Amino acid sequence: MQQKLFLGFAPTNAQKKYLIALQQTLSTHLLPEAKPVDADNLHLTLAFLGLVDEAQKISLIDAVNDLTKPTFSIRLNRFDLWPNAQVCCLKGNNIEPSLARLVRQTNQIAEQLKLYQSGHSFCPHISLFRKAKEWRQGNNSPDLTIFEGLDKSELTLMPDYLQLYHSTNTPSGVKYQTLYTWALT
Repeated sequence: MQQKLFLGFAPTNAQKKYLIALQQTLSTHLLPEAKPVDADNLHLTLAFLGLVDEAQKISLIDAVNDLTKPTFSIRLNRFDLWPNAQVCCLKGNNIEPSLARLVRQTNQIAEQLKLYQSGHSFCPHISLFRKAKEWRQGNNSPDLTIFEGLDKSELTLMPDYLQLYHSTNTPSGVKYQTLYTWALT
C-alpha cells in the first residue's frame, strides 16, 4: 500500500503557540474561505516525496539514516500567498549551508528512489492557511509590523529533529502522522 510522505521539521510547542497567534492576527487579512492549518500539522517541509510504497519507504529510511543531519536555524520573516496552491505561509530566504546540503541530499535520495521531486526551488516556509486565494485588501501581503505585540524571536526555527511524515485524509481534514524521527546533530 502506498503512503503520501514528506520529510520536515516540527516547530517547538512555544513556536506553535506563536504561529497560532500569527494565524489569529493574519486571519483578518485573508478572505473568510481561508482555513488555518491545525497546530498539530504546522511544520517546515524539507522534501515532499509523494506516494511511496513499502519498499521505497524502507530504502528512504535507510538512506536518511546514513545522512549527516546537522542542526541549523532559519529565520522566517515574510508572509506570502501562493494562489495556485491556495496557501498562505510564513517564509524565509536565507538558507544556511547545512540546510541547503540537506535539501540537495534529500533531492538526490528522491531521484534515486524514483520518488516525487518538486519542480520548484526550495523555499523554507510554514503553511499557516489553506484555501487562501488572496489577501482581503488586494494583493499586498501584510508586513510583520502588524505583529508588534508578539515576540519576534519565535520566528527563528532551530529544529532538533528531522521527521518523516505520513499525510492522510480524514473526515475532519488532513492529518500528518510522524512515522520516523532523526536527531539533528
